[in-house]
Amino acid sequence: MILVEAQGGDEFNYIEKIMVVCSLGLPLFTALACFAEKKGWSKQKNLLIQSAAALLLAAYYFSLPPDIDDPLYHLQRFLLLNIAFHFVVAFLPYLGGNQVQGFWQYNKSLFLRFLTAVLYSGVLYLGLTLAMAALDYLFGVDIDDESYFQLWLVMAGIINTWIFLAGIPQNLEQLNHVSDYPKGLKVFTQYVLLPLVGLYFIILIAYEAKIIITWTWPKGWVSHMVLWYSVVGILSLLLLHPLREQSENKWIQIFSKWFFRALIPLVAMLFLAILARISDYGITENRYYVLAMAVGLAIVVLYFVFSKVKDIRVIPIVICAIALLSAYGPWSAFTVSLKSQQGRMEKFLTENQMLVEGKLQEAPLELPLETESEMSSIISYLNETHGMESFSEWLSDSVIKTLDTVNRYSRPLEIAKVMGIEYMPYYRSSDSQQYFDFTPREREMIKLEGYDYLIDLGSYNIGAIDQKFPLGGDSMHVIYNIQTYVFKFIFIHGRDSAAFETIEYPLTGPAGDLIKKWRTGNVPQGELIFNIDGKKFDAKLIVKQISGFKRKEEVIVNLLSADILLRQN
Repeated sequence: MILVEAQGGDEFNYIEKIMVVCSLGLPLFTALACFAEKKGWSKQKNLLIQSAAALLLAAYYFSLPPDIDDPLYHLQRFLLLNIAFHFVVAFLPYLGGNQVQGFWQYNKSLFLRFLTAVLYSGVLYLGLTLAMAALDYLFGVDIDDESYFQLWLVMAGIINTWIFLAGIPQNLEQLNHVSDYPKGLKVFTQYVLLPLVGLYFIILIAYEAKIIITWTWPKGWVSHMVLWYSVVGILSLLLLHPLREQSENKWIQIFSKWFFRALIPLVAMLFLAILARISDYGITENRYYVLAMAVGLAIVVLYFVFSKVKDIRVIPIVICAIALLSAYGPWSAFTVSLKSQQGRMEKFLTENQMLVEGKLQEAPLELPLETESEMSSIISYLNETHGMESFSEWLSDSVIKTLDTVNRYSRPLEIAKVMGIEYMPYYRSSDSQQYFDFTPREREMIKLEGYDYLIDLGSYNIGAIDQKFPLGGDSMHVIYNIQTYVFKFIFIHGRDSAAFETIEYPLTGPAGDLIKKWRTGNVPQGELIFNIDGKKFDAKLIVKQISGFKRKEEVIVNLLSADILLRQN
């Protein structure tokens, strides 16, 4: 609430760090308290273990940088720890022994209580928001916009949490002997979740058959489909678990048995998809997470296919273990990703003779466009995710210290300059089209000598344009054709409506030339000035921004901001 009131500011970074540590403490202390209650520990023993946890959280606080998302991997590590600690809450009180029934009843209570807390706190927030709005509009009470967000923070952070914690079962040991099952939960799982599982399964199996028939590599997004299918399917099985032994529900055992067997080819496809991306572009944190989830899913699938016990507690334990392993150690997402991208950069530098005996030097030949684009993307990734220390293998300590003072968003351009390459922000692309967006790197003063007129075309999300500009006693029409992407400049003499010169200028030409040379991003001003030659008039198009996309060989411009200089011959 302080951060909302102050609208951020570096002087409040310590509050962000306290928030991060406390949000980890919430699931961690909840898990420890439930574990201690389940074991029947004394208050002294409980206090001792919670004090140890508090010391670990304090150590974590001091390990954080002043700004928790600079570099970004600290924020990602926090999210991994948060996931791990929440799953610790799920299994720690019922770890060991034959306590699967208690484990299920306990997590069912947490799940339903979470939904109840969201409903109660949501209704409270909505009601109080409407009351505040009524005071504002009906009685003129001045209520700041920030107050609504602060109210949401109170409801989501405090009230919602209190309502949830108040519903944690009191006697955890007794849950091992409880066998009740909510009918609404069975209906939701059987008639909502399971049909979704069946639909996803048909789609994915059909896609896998297409891969085999056409012998094409699986698309990258298929990994998300497989993971979501697995999550929904496993959640369905967990929700139906207590009913599997009932004679009228034998189909649940059959579904469980064949669900995990059916997952085997999909998990194989998942590995193929993510390993293809890693082979092309190396490992980043996001690809590491997908690979880690694939490994975890493979472990769960193999366990439920080949194990005779089929203990559902394995699922949260595997998720927790993978989250913790991804957060720390030489095998963590951050260490592996850093080494992978540093290795790719080292390879580019060596192949282009820019790294000799460990020292940077200017490239003897002009770098290929694709190489500069890939190196720029690595620079952007290392700067944002791992900070300036990730460049220590190539840059001196003094250079790193100097660059570290540059704004983090402008830093990649300066790093690229020092490393001797032309920085090109990494462009987003899909299988069917490639996006571009060009703006001047540094606006330069442009001589108007020899020109008679300056026309500001403004900024257009390009549709049909038809504007008329007076030029002394003459005039000029500017027309843009949205089908052909062609500008048409029509010069009219005096009051005569007949044009005495028409110049057509396709935007696709200069945009295509820019894409071939720069891909996207900030480019020198001179690259965005284009001459338009006519017989009676000459023009100079000075682009401030031009963006769009290239689909195969077709260039489509959908935004332009520019000025035109005109002179009469």
